[in-house]
This record gives sequence, C-alpha cells and structure tokens, in this order.
Amino acid sequence: MPRRRPHSLQDEGTDMLSAEKNRTLTEVGPGTPMGELLRRYWHPVAPAMELRERRVKTVKLLGEDLVLFRKPDGDHGLISRYCPHRSADLGIGWVDGDLMRCAYHGWAFDSDGRCAHQPFEEAGPAGGFRDKVRVASYPTATLGGLIWAYLGPDPAPLLPDFEPFSWGHGFVEIIMTELPCNWFQCHENGMDPVHFEWLHSNGNAARSAPDDPKYVARHLAIDFLEFEHGWINGREIDTVNAPEGVYARTSNVADGGILCMWPYTLVSGSTIEFRVPMDDQRTLNITWQYSVLPDDVDLGDRESDTIPFWYGPFTDPETGETVMSHTLNQDFAAWTSQGPVTDRSVEHLGRSDAGITLLRRKYFEAIEQVAKGEDPPGTVRDPEANVKIQLPIHSKSFYTEGMPRAVFEEKFAARKASGLFGIGGFLSVQAGRPEHLQRQYEEIAGIADTSMAEETQ
Repeated sequence: MPRRRPHSLQDEGTDMLSAEKNRTLTEVGPGTPMGELLRRYWHPVAPAMELRERRVKTVKLLGEDLVLFRKPDGDHGLISRYCPHRSADLGIGWVDGDLMRCAYHGWAFDSDGRCAHQPFEEAGPAGGFRDKVRVASYPTATLGGLIWAYLGPDPAPLLPDFEPFSWGHGFVEIIMTELPCNWFQCHENGMDPVHFEWLHSNGNAARSAPDDPKYVARHLAIDFLEFEHGWINGREIDTVNAPEGVYARTSNVADGGILCMWPYTLVSGSTIEFRVPMDDQRTLNITWQYSVLPDDVDLGDRESDTIPFWYGPFTDPETGETVMSHTLNQDFAAWTSQGPVTDRSVEHLGRSDAGITLLRRKYFEAIEQVAKGEDPPGTVRDPEANVKIQLPIHSKSFYTEGMPRAVFEEKFAARKASGLFGIGGFLSVQAGRPEHLQRQYEEIAGIADTSMAEETQ
C-alpha cells in the first residue's frame, strides 16, 4: 500500500548532513556505498538511433570509462574503453563483425569482454595469448528508444517496462545534455514542488518584466505519497488569492501526480527525465519527451532505433551564458549553480525541503539494504509483473488517449499565432530542438499542410 510521509521536520533550520554523509550520497564509483546501490539498477546510456548511425560511442557511467558498440544483428556490446594492450582508446576503433577492434594494433574484443584476435601476435610462433586477456563487459538492453546497461552483480533484475514506453498517442524524442554537477542535486529536484513557483513561474515573470513582475499563486502545503517505485508529489496552491496567469495547480497525491522514482528519475507524463551519474561531478540528463497527438493518430509500437534524438545545449554557444529560456534549462542552471558537488553540511533546511530530507533518508536506508544483500527499492524480478507497469501519473488519459482533434488544432493554431508554440503547439521542455523534428511532428499529426499554408500567408 502507498505510504504517506509524516509532515513534521525535526531539523528545520539546521545543518542537515555531515561531510561524510554527503560523500556517501554523492560518490558513485566502484566500491562506494552509493555506487554499489546504483549498480543494482539498469541505466540509460545512449539513444538507440544514435548507435544505428555511428555504431561506436564512448560512455562514462558510475565513474567507469566504457565503449558502447552496435553489432550487425542490432544488439549492443558494452566493454571497458581502453585496450589492455597499451591502453589505446577503443572509442577510435571500429566494429568488425561482432567484435570491437582497436585502431592501434588491431586487437579485437567480443561483447563478453574476451579478446578474440591479436593479429601480429597470432602470426608469431607462440600463436598469441588472447586467452589470457579480457576486458570488463556489461549486459545491455533496449527499451523506449534507449540503450540500457547493467553494471551490477548477477542475477540482474529485469529492466522495468514502465507504461509510457508503450503509449501510442504521442511523438517521442530523446534529449541528451551533459551537466557539470553531481547527480544527486539533480535528483533532489524531483522532491521539491515549491521550486516550480520560483525558479520557473516567478522567474519567467521577472525575466519578462523585471520592473514589475507578476508573481503567481503561492504554495500553501506540499505532500508526498510513497508507492512501489518512488513517490507522488502533491501540492496545495493559494487559489483564493491567485493572480491571473499560468501556474502550478493544486494536486492531491491520491489522484496521482508528478513522480520521483528510483534510482534518479522524474516522470510527469509529458516527460521522463533521467539524471544519469557519469561520475561524481558530471551528470548526463536524458529527457524522454512525449508530445501528445490528436486522438485519431495512434503510432502503436515503435522500434527503439527509430525514435529521434538530439543534444540540447547547456550554455548559449554565442554568449557562453547558461540557457534560461526553457523549463529544464532553468533546472540545469539551478543544479549547476550549487557547484560540482553541493556542500550539504552548510544547508539550513525548512518546510519546503520536507521531500528532500525524506529522499536522503530513503537512500541511506537503501544503501543499508544492499549492504545486507537485499534488493533495493524499485527492483523488478517478476516477468509477469514487468509488462507495461502502471504508474500513478495525474491526468493519465490525456497521454494514453490523445487529444480530440478539434481541440488539438485549436490549441496548435493559438500557440503558433502567439509565437509560443513548440512541438505540437506546446512549449518545448528544453531549448534547441531541431526544426526537422517540428516538421516531422506536424506530418504525423496530420497538420503539415495547414501549417505550411499559414507560413506562406
């Protein structure tokens, strides 16, 4: 059964974590407490379409340097990045059949990490010594347009098949952005409903009208309800004294909401956001964006390597300043402003941080579970239960059934006329979307001719 958190905050206004506990939360390398916890989960590492196009990609995950490669049958291998011969980077090599071949002297490795070929050595009288050489290797899987990796001990859990990956009434794209900060300060954002009022709503008001910003309705209370895979966020907004405009609405956790999920995921319905730890000071933010289509368009199942991807900017290429125009870019700016690894020993936490203290406590508990040999929260091992796992997302039918065409086209036209439209007539969650994806969306939605006609008028 879901469990509601207690509303008291014993340490309000005090320093919350020692430097040692902060290291426990943030360090992800092999042998660290958090690193061992995170290695019990599957991690998204790259878009499947990207590997179809380039076949070889270097990956940094949980402090490990790896190389990902696509084999002729469409499966993937993930092995250590550096060749054990003389430490050349396998990332500058190429795929040769099912093998990852080093560009320096031609040594080749299979997806299980075995050395399969030492060209010059094998031509000599001793016939080489490939049986004595191995590199680390890790299993991979594909789901939702992403390639996933598991770096933990056997037996591996199942890769959770969450229901959004099967929704058919939306246009899916994958956005990749590398951030110069630790993953946990990104993940804490998912248990911080109050930040939306200030960072996004009031921040946008101040940026658009700095001399007279129109602040939005304020938060009165926040709430969290635990479920099997994480927590539902809830909030109470002062609607009596609310000004006109767009702002976060009151949401009851019993009705579902924005989800903060294990191990570092935020689910809103229109996005699934992964804060993937590259190492202790870098995070790969992967956004799986789902833009709703008219209800008469059903894309059905899509092959993972056909889902488009793009790399979103963190800074403006012309000015070098942090991009602040879009919701996720504003999040990026806040997280990175806390430093490469924020010092939690100097914090003074208050009522708005109830979700933060809850999250930290649960991660310390999960670390202890793993140390005892137990599975951490959110682990899936039952194949029968791992089919379109239902999530308590608010207003789910909007995403699963699509939008009535007349409503969709009305909203699209209004947004486009105002200059605010992003993909499908809705604001993009992140800056930098390529124009060809907008055109692709319009074609799929059945509005391409209308939009082109408008542009020529």
